Amino acid sequence: MDYDLQDDVQLLKNDKFRRLLQARFVGQTAQNALIYALLILLVTESGSSIHSTLLIVALTIPSIVLGIPGGAVADMLPRRFTLTFGYLARAGVAAALFYYSGDLFYVYMLVLLYSSIGQVFSPSEAATVPAIVRKDQLSTANSLMMLSLMLAQIVGLVVMAPILIKLISPDAVFIVAAVLLLVATYIMGWLASDFTRAQDEKPPSIGFVEAMGEGFRILRTNRHAYLAIVYLTTGLSLSKVLIILMPKFTRDVLEISPEDTVFVAAPAAIGAGVGLLIVPLLIRLFGAWRVAAVAFFIFVLGLAGLGLVVFVRDFIQANFDFGISFLEDNFSLASVITVTMLLAVPLGLSFTILSVATRVVMNEQAPLEAQGRVFAMQMALGDFLSLLPLLLVAVVADVVGVRATLLASAVSALGVAGYLTFSKRFGPVEPPEEPPGESPGSLSPEDSAVRPVPEPGT
Repeated sequence: MDYDLQDDVQLLKNDKFRRLLQARFVGQTAQNALIYALLILLVTESGSSIHSTLLIVALTIPSIVLGIPGGAVADMLPRRFTLTFGYLARAGVAAALFYYSGDLFYVYMLVLLYSSIGQVFSPSEAATVPAIVRKDQLSTANSLMMLSLMLAQIVGLVVMAPILIKLISPDAVFIVAAVLLLVATYIMGWLASDFTRAQDEKPPSIGFVEAMGEGFRILRTNRHAYLAIVYLTTGLSLSKVLIILMPKFTRDVLEISPEDTVFVAAPAAIGAGVGLLIVPLLIRLFGAWRVAAVAFFIFVLGLAGLGLVVFVRDFIQANFDFGISFLEDNFSLASVITVTMLLAVPLGLSFTILSVATRVVMNEQAPLEAQGRVFAMQMALGDFLSLLPLLLVAVVADVVGVRATLLASAVSALGVAGYLTFSKRFGPVEPPEEPPGESPGSLSPEDSAVRPVPEPGT
């Protein structure tokens, strides 16, 4: 398939997609700044670092409990209403955090509320993309959505929140976040029309319980969607483990200050940027699910490489060197730091490609009316399966060492993903054949497993 760059550029002329992108950047900037401020506030007010773990738990529990029903609700409500109300409700929570910032009980209750809103909002946002772009534009659209998220993390986490906290206080971040969320509400609320296509037929209405079960049914009858969920969920869990262990890795293995982690991890951002540029072409050439599988394997290998970083360094110095000894001798840059920075490039590259490719698979394979439920199930499964490891990983690293923990995490993830990929017990089952005489208006499993292709030019 030919790669048409001009066709991808046309995406930004799509008013609905452009507004979705703008609102996502503004809203995610506010969210990243707000979470950073919460982390600083909780540790400062309590004097205990355990509250950073409690914050993660408070953000995760609503996804486990409300994620799947939230996805069903997201598919039942109009997209524009859900996104507009979601931004507005989160703005109210941010303002309430400013008012109740001195009471930790209310802070945690508001964090639970904020995350609960996201259980309807986030699946709706993810499901909006295939409703407003053509199927052949899904890879570029998801790349741009990922780019807006990365830029928002830089602006919110690295620039806005630290400056406001240093110059004023965490309370100032809550006010600015509330204002930004109101701006996102305005961007989303003033769309001329909803996020639907005129030619899309309205799906048959089903009950709430049946709607929740639809996501499970799609995964059980569609192998590509199933594998995308497995790879993305496992990859996200590993990325959370890496984030938690990175400060300890920096201190114990690289022997530099944890505050300097950002400089060591900077090459990962370079890899992520390259990944965003090449993933649309890779998906067009090889298919989204193949790209996702290869990216997942490279990401796991990169994580294992961090666990074996000392041995990787010795191997490189003995066989290739790449100027590592020169940097160590002339610039006092430890060879293990250089190797870590080299490994960070494919880690950022592969994780970005994995994130985009798996979302494209789910966009392609799930019917439009069930997109929210599929994404909600992925989020709920990811949070549920990663909660216990996240609570234990720091303790395990203290006992056996951070390198051994990273290596064990990578090997375990590869083993689990490999088993789920080839297992007949847990893998998807073949959908039943459509019985003769079935009413034409009903959806068969085959119909539900593949997303309708839009008309050219939509």
